[in-house]
Amino acid sequence: MGFLLAASAHAETKRIPPMPPIVATYDIYVGGIHLVTSEILFYERAKKYHARVKAQTFGFWHRTLPWDTILDAEGRFTNTQFIPKEFYTRDVWKDKPKATKLHFLKNGDVQPEFDPPSHDENREAVTLEQRTGSLDPVTALLQMLAHVAVEKNCNVTVGVFDGKRRFDVSGVDAGFEDIDEGDYGVFKGNARMCDAGFKMISGEWNDRKPSKFWQKNDKEAGREPFHIWLAKVSPELPEMAVKLESGSVFGLIVIHLSSWRHATSEDLKP
Repeated sequence: MGFLLAASAHAETKRIPPMPPIVATYDIYVGGIHLVTSEILFYERAKKYHARVKAQTFGFWHRTLPWDTILDAEGRFTNTQFIPKEFYTRDVWKDKPKATKLHFLKNGDVQPEFDPPSHDENREAVTLEQRTGSLDPVTALLQMLAHVAVEKNCNVTVGVFDGKRRFDVSGVDAGFEDIDEGDYGVFKGNARMCDAGFKMISGEWNDRKPSKFWQKNDKEAGREPFHIWLAKVSPELPEMAVKLESGSVFGLIVIHLSSWRHATSEDLKP
């Protein structure tokens, strides 16, 4: 009986740790060029979460290749699971906006809504079975970080649906490593290493070459894994991504956590 009580008590301690509202900034380099900057806001309240990602091409590149995007995810969470309710993304490329909404229904289905309306008739259809239980891209990242916080390992697979494509992201432990980010990142010290692999399930074009995001190089299909370093940047925060790397047809992608701060009331305004 004592063993059962101890086991039950241990199980109850497994929960996503509380987290104060924060804003994290990441700088994204492609082929050695600082191409994109991104700001992520996360906060939770009464078992509900809200995450907002803003990104744009950086400096000179924003003037020559103007690109802005925002991703917004909200829902609720249990001890170990993030459960999305609504997801919204608005992407503006050369003054041409496109918006996508994902509505997460009680039966587990995910219904997309596009503005302007989508005319991607030549894509593979994502079936109800494939969509059911999947997460939006932002909540999927939160779920993987939650798994690390709760289970102390990276070994988890999450299903992702972005409105047109359904794919899996699978994490695998890759040890620990001391990193010294020099002038690029804010974290220095010992970090957990995870490899995140991508597997397309459905939604690829039937009559076109795969997106370059899903290619290792010009001749080989299949997305190269992202190598991710996770660490605590402050004692009151769970482990978060401090550095990411992956190869691509455009060159090496390197992402650094360049700053973070506690969110203000101004940040939390709608």
